[in-house]
Amino acid sequence: MSNVLRPIARTVFGKLLPRVAYPVVRGPLNGARIILGALEGEGGGATAYFNMLEPEQTAAIAARLKQGDVFFDIGANVGYYTLLASRQVGREGKVFAFEPVVRNLAYLYRHLLLNGANNVTVIAAACSESLSLALFSSGENFATGHIDGSAVTQENTFLVPTLSVDAVVKKTGVSPNAMKIDVEGAELSVLKGAKNTIASARPEIFLSTHSASLRTDCLAYLEEAGYTVEALDSDDDPSSFLATHYEGRIT
Repeated sequence: MSNVLRPIARTVFGKLLPRVAYPVVRGPLNGARIILGALEGEGGGATAYFNMLEPEQTAAIAARLKQGDVFFDIGANVGYYTLLASRQVGREGKVFAFEPVVRNLAYLYRHLLLNGANNVTVIAAACSESLSLALFSSGENFATGHIDGSAVTQENTFLVPTLSVDAVVKKTGVSPNAMKIDVEGAELSVLKGAKNTIASARPEIFLSTHSASLRTDCLAYLEEAGYTVEALDSDDDPSSFLATHYEGRIT
């Protein structure tokens, strides 16, 4: 958001407008209704209304999803990318939204109802390498919560169920054409838990990494699996990537 718009957004969206649903006015989610304050960020997450929330990744997902696709939104938060995918894959497509945090789930369900997103299945769990329970830290805000085995204080942690992508695919019989993974540090565990799915379905993977070491490890893992990786953000230190298998996805 430009320096000129920032103070305006903070005042209008952060203090003056009531916390109800407003329509997105630009971009591929134009017309979708998102509750002000659900998303973290300046002005109650106002960037989403103007197609300024992660615009490169938003554009890439919108461009590559097709009618009838199956999309796994891993780390769905309040459903921004879930709604985008729901619109792009259409009635014949399916979206699976993975989110373990109760506050985020409440907003996610409300957004699905507000937007008539009937092709979405919500899985109230975190994705990892296996079926288990894990300590989950709420982080600085509800957009940065993450699995954290080192967190021990009751004030900022709680137990969440975890499962793997491979387990979901085996249980449902549905394989993804594309996956978005934004899990604040557990991305390599998610990839390892999707090993069989990656090998058999070759889904396109929209990946956000949250440290330099994780970026190195995740990209190496994907390249070993036959993927080529390109950065989606234009920073000198990119953190968002699109990974595609050299043979293409199985459609």
